[in-house]
Amino acid sequence: MDIGLLTMTGIEHDNNFMKPFEYSTTTEMVITENGSLQQFYRLANVLSKTRHVHLTAKEDDADIVEWHYKYRGNQLALQYNIYSGVTLLFNGKDMKRANKLAGRLREVQ
Repeated sequence: MDIGLLTMTGIEHDNNFMKPFEYSTTTEMVITENGSLQQFYRLANVLSKTRHVHLTAKEDDADIVEWHYKYRGNQLALQYNIYSGVTLLFNGKDMKRANKLAGRLREVQ
């Protein structure tokens, strides 16, 4: 009745619902398990000089520092955690390029 119509109308206008075959996965790649904050800043500097990588946001908490980037249309984050070191978080489909970038960061440290 009217309740069903209101529910359907609400769903149609809500952009938070996922469309079929639309999904998002984040891959975590450890750069260094025993990384320091100084290493994080050095790697962030390397990322800032990399082509097609653009800084979009910074987050700083008591135990985590995370900088978000856009890399060839994909989401990327460099994270320093006092418990797990420095990691690279990649959210996108081009894993080959993400692995290449992670390998480059591992060589820098």
